[in-house]
Amino acid sequence: MTVLEATKKYFDDLKGGCNNLIDCQSLYKSIGAGNDLFILDIRKKDDFVKNYIEGSVHCEWKDVFEFIEEDILPKDKKIIVVCYTGQTAGQTVAILKLLGYDACSLMGGMANGWMKDSMPFKSTCNT
Repeated sequence: MTVLEATKKYFDDLKGGCNNLIDCQSLYKSIGAGNDLFILDIRKKDDFVKNYIEGSVHCEWKDVFEFIEEDILPKDKKIIVVCYTGQTAGQTVAILKLLGYDACSLMGGMANGWMKDSMPFKSTCNT
């Protein structure tokens, strides 16, 4: 598929009601159901270690291309992109969709979504 065809598909999907978002409750249920997801957290490492969704893989936004280039992102799993508020994740999802990945972003990100909804999180720091 050419970039132009992938772009057309992206916008056709939007017109058809696909907003490329997943809300916190749906993601939590999907994780609990054992669905095979790839959760990509693109926040800064210092923030990631303070609170992250269990099972998340960390890669700062500026390094996502390396994950693409090194074929780390799976083509056979739904990728959930997590950032602070959802904006940068949305940009990342658009790029991933154009490249043929099945991706969506966490609505509200960690700050305005996951943490605001008091969802469970992991931490690797001692603070």
